[in-house]
Amino acid sequence: MFKRMILFYKKHQEMINYLIVGGIGTVVSILSFTILLNLGINTIASNVISWIITVALMYVLNRYFVFKKHAKKFWPVIREIVSFVSARIITLLIETLIVWVGIDVMHLNAVVIKTFAQILVIVLNYAASTLFIFRNSDDTSDKA
Repeated sequence: MFKRMILFYKKHQEMINYLIVGGIGTVVSILSFTILLNLGINTIASNVISWIITVALMYVLNRYFVFKKHAKKFWPVIREIVSFVSARIITLLIETLIVWVGIDVMHLNAVVIKTFAQILVIVLNYAASTLFIFRNSDDTSDKA
């Protein structure tokens, strides 16, 4: 049984690690969002501030614990960061719309709406990371 689990993990390591890191990011995002809301900061500002905190953490965790193929030299790393943040900005807009509509317009539970938005964002960010950001290309070589 244990051997099967190890084989399963090795076969799906990237996705499993992404889900673990994504879970950490979700907790950080929801917790920081909730704290900011409770401090009296409006919904959109709370979401953007929690996004900034979470994206910084997620870049580091994704780079070193999930995607083993990543840039090594200065300019390729800069391109990687710009791609990472750009993709996250797109999902931030989607998430902010969901949060705003769910909380401010429909008056639904903030944690439930934020959690739903985070699940959608995890899926979209994984697709962006595997297809565009952390992929094996010339940018991942040691060339500057």
